[in-house]
Amino acid sequence: MALHRFLKIVSFLFVLVSSALLFLFPSIRKTIVSKSADGLAVVDRAVSLPFVKVESKANDLKNLAHVYNENASLKSSLYQNDVDRSKLDRLSAENKELKSLLDIKDTTSSSKQLIGEIVDRNYSSWDQEFVIDKGSSDGVSDSMFVLASGGVIGIVETVESHSSNVKLLVGNDIASQHLTLKIDGQGQSIFALLSGFDDKTGEFRLLQIGETVDIKKGSVVSTSGLGNYKSSDLPVGTVTSVKKSSDQLGQEIRVKPKANLDVERYVLLIGE
Repeated sequence: MALHRFLKIVSFLFVLVSSALLFLFPSIRKTIVSKSADGLAVVDRAVSLPFVKVESKANDLKNLAHVYNENASLKSSLYQNDVDRSKLDRLSAENKELKSLLDIKDTTSSSKQLIGEIVDRNYSSWDQEFVIDKGSSDGVSDSMFVLASGGVIGIVETVESHSSNVKLLVGNDIASQHLTLKIDGQGQSIFALLSGFDDKTGEFRLLQIGETVDIKKGSVVSTSGLGNYKSSDLPVGTVTSVKKSSDQLGQEIRVKPKANLDVERYVLLIGE
């Protein structure tokens, strides 16, 4: 019991002396306060550091998300620009193609003139034939020429109600059609059969049978109106060379096509 009282007295005296020292010596008080403040600052930094780092990471993620969204928007805009440019190029090409067909249409007096669109083309016979969206219900017949970009490129071979099959003049069996073409000579017309197409030179081969006649390089070749295909004077090409045929029975005439044979979408059908 006495010990307990003694400890209480000692504690009281310690507090009293400490208070007196702090009151009498301000420098000691400042030192203690400073040390306490430093300690609190250290504790504050230690406590707040994780939150600062979390906030910094959150800002980084926010900025990253903003940049990602901005890039996505730019990519979308660039893609749309590419789509629009591609569409514009396609429409421009189609417009040019149609204008070329209309120019031909205005120069011929044939009674039947139709513009058709290619709707089917088999890869294995790409340079042989294709199908268009016009048929007998539109007035198409199997005696019509098919033109594109300035000249004749084929003939209508078969006709259905709403579609037709077109055989190209560059086809392997075009000779079987017995197409008679006309060459404008010196004041006279010379007739020759279309016998094929040379893939290497890109020229038609014509065979003129009978008496040898003088055919000049550059002479215009057109449809004759003879046989099953009655429309005449439709442009086919120009003569590039003439030589004796291999069987010596006539002349082989090479003709550069007037039309671009790589037709894209639209064709002009002409007949009587």
